[in-house]
Amino acid sequence: MPELLTETAPPTQEIGVIALRELPPQILGKPGFQRMVRIADLRVDRAYQRRININSARVVHKICMQFDWSRFLPVIVVPEGDVFHIIDGQHRTTAARTIGIETVPCYVLDCTVEEAAAAFAAINATVTPVSPQDVWFAELHAKNSKAVAVQKVLTRCGVRMVRDREGGRIGDTRSVNEIRRAYDRYGPQVLEVILTAITRMGDRGFGHLNGAVINGLGRALVRKPALLTNPALLYPITDRVDLHEMVAEAKVEHIRTGNIVQSIITREFNALIRASGVLDLED
Repeated sequence: MPELLTETAPPTQEIGVIALRELPPQILGKPGFQRMVRIADLRVDRAYQRRININSARVVHKICMQFDWSRFLPVIVVPEGDVFHIIDGQHRTTAARTIGIETVPCYVLDCTVEEAAAAFAAINATVTPVSPQDVWFAELHAKNSKAVAVQKVLTRCGVRMVRDREGGRIGDTRSVNEIRRAYDRYGPQVLEVILTAITRMGDRGFGHLNGAVINGLGRALVRKPALLTNPALLYPITDRVDLHEMVAEAKVEHIRTGNIVQSIITREFNALIRASGVLDLED
């Protein structure tokens, strides 16, 4: 069975410390506490909290359809009289109420409502962004069925998902979302042919496992079932391609004419396949 993780997983370790030039002059505020709160007692302050719009409604819908308590972080709230103002967690609370849940875990801050507005700004300004690569490795570690299925294709093609832009080897890519979409668009068999063709180009294909090239070649192949069922006819053609040159020329043409790089790559691969004589094609 192929290895699911594409990078060596580090061992678990204790929380470390970083070097500070000096300690902070004081630690502000008081620690909060956790408790279950009725959703009916939660409030949203429209003075600074955004409303649920069409885009955020999609987020709520997704949470509803995939609701899992193990993914439900406590809602951060501040008390005011008999109610609690939400500082962080409006979307997941809306999803919980939508599917009939009446009580959610909350982390109650010990501060005033005015201080809560400052907390909202601080929390949302200091959130550490999570990259698609971070999500990918987390899903693999959790044995998410879709991620595992995609990883099996990558393993067969000699493709490795990596976090860093620098260094690496032939077959390395950071194009998590592009490969996920290609898997959905073309299916595992076609994606395997596409990725194998690119990685077989060796140094000439290094660094080009991205959306423009994957879909450029993919769109050239989807109407050629003979090549997909017998990729041995395709690989001698693509093995000779210098992707560095093809992509560079496509970018120049894009600047000059406005033609899309992906479409130019599709056109070039179609031309190479026709010129090879392996198939009698009409594209």
